[in-house]
Amino acid sequence: MNKYGTLREKKGNSLLEFPDDYVIIDIETTGFSPRNCEIIEIGAVKVRDNKITSVFQMLIKPKNPISSYITNLTGITNHMLADASPIDEVLDAFVSFIGNNILIGHKVNSDVNFLYDHCKTNIGHDLTNDFIDIRELFRERQRSVLNHQLTSLCEKCAIQNTNAHRALSDCLVGNNLYQSLKYHDGSIACVEELDSLILATEFNLKHSPYKKKCQNLSARVDRFSGISL
Repeated sequence: MNKYGTLREKKGNSLLEFPDDYVIIDIETTGFSPRNCEIIEIGAVKVRDNKITSVFQMLIKPKNPISSYITNLTGITNHMLADASPIDEVLDAFVSFIGNNILIGHKVNSDVNFLYDHCKTNIGHDLTNDFIDIRELFRERQRSVLNHQLTSLCEKCAIQNTNAHRALSDCLVGNNLYQSLKYHDGSIACVEELDSLILATEFNLKHSPYKKKCQNLSARVDRFSGISL
């Protein structure tokens, strides 16, 4: 029983491991309480054998207008949500997309709680997927890192998130963080290039490219990997 009086008896287990097959998830919401707040966007990135194979991104029409604070934070406006799909349709599609895969994300426990409660309420589905928190992986493997906020971890790994607080963008960054941590036993100083991913056929949107910088003691090298959405 959590502090909101919700019993998530079929919720999956929190793991500390590095699978090769998984789904990165992220959501945008109108607040912190799963009981009182709404989900307005879900993003997911499916990975097989450490390679991105497909992506998921949907906006959700809320029951109530979103605040100017949420708009300023996410860039999502009430106009953008006016013709969005209702939450039951989005959750049905999301559950189909993730299957029984392990879910990974930054502070993912909060996202899982939101999704568990809303799946149960809106589509009668028990979200039983196990999950892995990237923040906890960093605490386990990179003990010298004191600040585990997403922005700070991106700076540590020289990853620039040009569209923060949008679900798909944060998923792609989360995957880059996860892969960087997975293949570095020592202190992270540089990250590998993120494979180019062309998503124009999936979304008629245009975002700035992701920029990544690798640094060492003798030289500073800028490497850019573009992602067209």
